[in-house]
Amino acid sequence: MIAILLQYNLRTLAAQASHSSPKYWWLHSLGGLLVAVIAIASVIKTETGWGWTWRGRSLKHPISPRE
Repeated sequence: MIAILLQYNLRTLAAQASHSSPKYWWLHSLGGLLVAVIAIASVIKTETGWGWTWRGRSLKHPISPRE
């Protein structure tokens, strides 16, 4: 609870400095969580090739021929 109050205080000070409303200060954590989920999904798609498409074409890494 102390951490939440400190975070609210920090957001209130930032809102005063930027002349904006602190009404939705709690949405910042949801935005951070959303960015983290998008980043993790991007890494998974890049590494596995799962669901990785561009203009309808699959972008899986080509399998290198055995030498």
